[in-house]
Amino acid sequence: MSHYLVLLALIPLSCFELCKQIRFAYKNTICGIAIGLVIAPLGHALVHFTSVPVIGKFLGLIGLSIHLIHGWPGYACVMSTGLIEPSAGVTALQLASIHLLNGLLCGSIYALIGYVFDVRRRNRIFTRKIFPKLIY
Repeated sequence: MSHYLVLLALIPLSCFELCKQIRFAYKNTICGIAIGLVIAPLGHALVHFTSVPVIGKFLGLIGLSIHLIHGWPGYACVMSTGLIEPSAGVTALQLASIHLLNGLLCGSIYALIGYVFDVRRRNRIFTRKIFPKLIY
């Protein structure tokens, strides 16, 4: 069942294509939110592909690296609130709350990174219109 979480990768791709067609001013911010919301469950789903013989090992390695980077903040926050005991196993409901918290944290961080890229691109274009002879 967790293999279907890979379909979450379609959300940022469709968001990017939609922003490209409509030409939003904050394209990177919107795409950063979409990527941040789905990166933790996507990494968790890619780890389960290690049972597939050839390409699954590579996908599992990618999923493991994503899960190691994006999985611990939500787990640490949920564990610090006392919802999970430090030595106990994680149930499906607790895992869902961890993924929701990771989505909020990673979504906000990636949105800020996208906003910085949008502002830098807009300032560079605006500066080129004012000073067209300068070398950038």
